[in-house]
Amino acid sequence: MIAAEQPTMPRTGFLDEPTFDVVVFGSGEAEQRYSYDEFRELPLRHRVHLLLSKPPHFFVAGQEIPRLQAMRFQG
Repeated sequence: MIAAEQPTMPRTGFLDEPTFDVVVFGSGEAEQRYSYDEFRELPLRHRVHLLLSKPPHFFVAGQEIPRLQAMRFQG
């Protein structure tokens, strides 16, 4: 097979480098807070549900950043 003969390329791109420190969904007692790594480890279905059901607030070094900046593609 040709595919088996090709060297494995390292994966680079979307979500390889952190684009935020913390993401926060909801507020008060219902607040859900995740670090970049914690959010990435959530099942994709749960991440999508959170992003669509509650407005996310992304932070870098304690400062809120725009959602587009936090969810950008790398490269």
